[in-house]
Amino acid sequence: MINMPGEILKVEKLCFKYNDADVLKDINFTLEVGDFVGILGPNGCGKTTLLKNINRWLQPHQGNIHIDGSNILKISVKDLAKQVATVPQDTYLDIAFTAEQIVAMGRNPHLKNFESEQSKDRAIIEDSMKVMDILHLKDKPAYQLSGGERQRVLIARALAQQPRLLLLDEPTSHLDINYQWELLELLKKLCVEKSLTILIVIHDINLASMFCNKVILLKEHRIFKMGNLTEVLNEQNIREVFCMDVQVTFPKDSLRPVAIFLSPTDKNVLPKPFKSLHVICGGGEGEKLLYYLSQRGYKVSVGVLNKGDTDWKVAHLLGFTVIEEVPFSPITEEKILENISHINRSDAVILANIPFGLGNLKNLACLKQLVARKRVFILEEKDIGERDYTNGKATQMYNEIKERATVLKSMQELKKII
Repeated sequence: MINMPGEILKVEKLCFKYNDADVLKDINFTLEVGDFVGILGPNGCGKTTLLKNINRWLQPHQGNIHIDGSNILKISVKDLAKQVATVPQDTYLDIAFTAEQIVAMGRNPHLKNFESEQSKDRAIIEDSMKVMDILHLKDKPAYQLSGGERQRVLIARALAQQPRLLLLDEPTSHLDINYQWELLELLKKLCVEKSLTILIVIHDINLASMFCNKVILLKEHRIFKMGNLTEVLNEQNIREVFCMDVQVTFPKDSLRPVAIFLSPTDKNVLPKPFKSLHVICGGGEGEKLLYYLSQRGYKVSVGVLNKGDTDWKVAHLLGFTVIEEVPFSPITEEKILENISHINRSDAVILANIPFGLGNLKNLACLKQLVARKRVFILEEKDIGERDYTNGKATQMYNEIKERATVLKSMQELKKII
């Protein structure tokens, strides 16, 4: 086979069956060096099986798979492991090996039988652990690791193989938004800095859009569509593959589509009383609220949030307009004015159940200025006294706003009117 410049993986006419049931049908695609490609599709469409054919854990019934021009069935398992590493979906490690010992297993394909690790191998093991920020866990037994720590250890083991192609099977499925974001940012960085090619099964369309440069949509065991984000992640394709009502938008100055799924049960229950909403949140307290407003199809602005904040990540993931400040910094006058502008343009404001410190107190001050002429909803799940870290300054402003606002004691109450 002629290997095209930059081409690392070529899959041709791949078919696979379990017993007599077709699981993969006529799969054809190529990956280039440095690609970060997401595999998306409904349950049971063959995503994991595709990875297992590429790494030879399963053998195709028909077709060919070439890694860097070589047919994977014509090279040894050891040589294949030097080219391809896999991070499985199941990260359970009920063994007494330490984290470092597990990462060291990644060097096995590079060692001869009964050969011990050399200084070069130990340096690669250490570097892989540094990249995944787990060097401090090196002596910790695997069975004592948390889910997120196990995930990092297995990725470090894969990196220790020094592969050209990294396969990951839903590595974000059991992680919260912060760990998901952090992991995918790291993987994207590896694509650029180490010319690593990544093929990842991922369940979240918006995470795929945020970090991948290409996506593969699988439906009924075939590739429904593959290409860049705008070609693949449009409303028609998503509706046809996932059988869900969806709106696809593009955040300002971005070519990355954002999918907003409309609930089949909730979307028509309550007419939307507003078109646009501004949300004041932070620290993850707005996460459920933001997802709900996205599902309802509202136009939403959020702010002011520090970059890297949990709610900042969620808002960006959902394609909302975000007024953002640099991390760990107080809100500047420029951002206050920007926030006021968005509040003025919105139909209503929702104040989430957030704690207040000196860093975000100005968000409350903005709202106090405008509450007399703006519809305001306060989501008050805890008394303000339990959330005030400003020696009473926040409580005073909050109570003044509260006199003119509609107070909702839970998300359930909020859903009845918004």
